[in-house]
Amino acid sequence: MMVYKPRLRRGSSDVTHSLPGTPTARSGRLLGVLLTCLAGCERGHAEAPSGTAAPLPLRDVRVLLGNDIPRMRLRCPRPLIVTDDSNQPQGSVPATESILVEPDGAGGLRLGERSIRASRILLRGGEGSPISLALEREGEWSVELTYPGALHLRPLDAGLMELINEVDLEHYVGCVVANEVWPTFETEAFRGQAIVTRTFVLYQMTRRPDAAYDVLATQGSQVYRGVREDAVGQKAAQAAEYTRGIVLTFSDRGEDRLFCTYFSAACGGESQSAKLLGPEGDVPPLQGGVRCDYCEIAPGDAYRWGPVRLALEDVTSRLLARYPEMESLGPLVSIAASEKTSTGRVVSLRLTGATGQTHDMLAERFRLAVGANLLRSTDCTIRTVGSDVIFENGKGFGHGLGLCQWGMQGQALSGRQAAEILRFYYPGAKLTRAY
Repeated sequence: MMVYKPRLRRGSSDVTHSLPGTPTARSGRLLGVLLTCLAGCERGHAEAPSGTAAPLPLRDVRVLLGNDIPRMRLRCPRPLIVTDDSNQPQGSVPATESILVEPDGAGGLRLGERSIRASRILLRGGEGSPISLALEREGEWSVELTYPGALHLRPLDAGLMELINEVDLEHYVGCVVANEVWPTFETEAFRGQAIVTRTFVLYQMTRRPDAAYDVLATQGSQVYRGVREDAVGQKAAQAAEYTRGIVLTFSDRGEDRLFCTYFSAACGGESQSAKLLGPEGDVPPLQGGVRCDYCEIAPGDAYRWGPVRLALEDVTSRLLARYPEMESLGPLVSIAASEKTSTGRVVSLRLTGATGQTHDMLAERFRLAVGANLLRSTDCTIRTVGSDVIFENGKGFGHGLGLCQWGMQGQALSGRQAAEILRFYYPGAKLTRAY
């Protein structure tokens, strides 16, 4: 079976720069200077042609904000321009006026007092103004967040709506960085996260060119909560601008290819291989085994945690909520590791039910179903004691794949620059200018 691997087309105008430790570097122009700053390379910088190609199908990012929304409130400092799925104007909403949006019960959408019979509508703020909105879920209203770009709304069955934010790629990168790193992180850590974030979303965009959206707004992809105007948001935007167009790639048969730049809060001492996720993780920069002592600075229970004691009955309920097909097991009576890495991280679990049936599942899927903040990682020991299961001697916070964020901060504090840090966590990767 052929595995699709997104690649960057090479040509005379491509700009590629290996991370620190590469052979002889030569003089270059402005782009070379930028890459040198990122790499912290004392010997110089790679030669940089004056022009650069756009090797990827660049467009705005489509972020799914939700597909279970019964109602939403929105407002904009400029008139809100409304068009339908045929790009036909449907009027506008006055500036700053807050309106309620909901399905009209007849296959269309109601904006305030007006219904629009269309399978999809597009909302844009006049003069490029961002749109502020609050979402209702289960009778509760979210805090109001502000999103740049355009909003796509589509009525669904059961009185719900799908909401997608279409946003400029670099603007998206800045917004994500503001939410994915800790506010106290060093500038080089912000820059490193910007490169990782940009690579991740471009990789997803090449994998899903015909899908309705590219990424989620949650931890299922990268956390995206719209525009953040405080000092952290400004620092993140500066990191995105400083690293503009730069991505991580690896060389595969003469081609520079993107890869899925996984990252987690703290690896706990060593990264794990992404091979367990399938072909997309079986690439040199994600082979794991990167020893890391830098994340020991992580606060709270991010570096070491446990014990966590859970009732098997509670675990059963949490698993069934996500995997109803496991109902045939009956109530769980035992949970044990069935496969571990050489360093002791649990890769898969064997679940035994009261019916006598067993079920093997990836430990990371189990962790996410039970609660990612409760079970901080799969690098732990597991014991079933009576009607309880105990997770102890835990290390790290997150899946431990690729970049360790607190390790990145530790290295930044020691004086390392962004590209040096990325090379450490993604062995064999290099910086490539995608546009």
